[in-house]
Amino acid sequence: GSLPVDKETFLSRLNAGKALAFVPGGVHEILMLNKKKPRDLVLYLNNRKGFIKLALQTGSPIVPVFGFHLDGSYRLCWLPRGKLMETYSRWAGYFPLLYWGRWNILQGIPRPNKLTVVIGRPIHVPKEGSEVSRESVDKYHGIFLKELEALFERHKEMEGYGDIRLKIV
Repeated sequence: GSLPVDKETFLSRLNAGKALAFVPGGVHEILMLNKKKPRDLVLYLNNRKGFIKLALQTGSPIVPVFGFHLDGSYRLCWLPRGKLMETYSRWAGYFPLLYWGRWNILQGIPRPNKLTVVIGRPIHVPKEGSEVSRESVDKYHGIFLKELEALFERHKEMEGYGDIRLKIV
């Protein structure tokens, strides 16, 4: 199933000893699609550190996860750009775009596409409680980014992404 991606949900699950996973990608990644650089797969993660802080608060391991072939489920036909669209998307919680789905139906269901989700090795972190230091967040965020990139590199050939470059911004 799916749950809201917010601090309260994450903390309640982690404090209950339950695992949760989220696959990177969202509004920022859609905004950074660039037809002139089709071989760049961009993830906006350099400034996303909240999940690291929550892991450190609860002492929960961080497990890198990457989803392959999400980009083949739809074919974009209109992608609005600009600061206004970015602001609206953050406020609304979704990015308004037009795409062709299955059977070339506008805004249709996803095209049948084999999705592969790969799961990396857990990154064990200390439990720091409510006093998480910025240094700890930066340290484990750096480890997470390196592990995520290594996970992508280990699986990209097998998944047909051999000529794709993961670009973390």
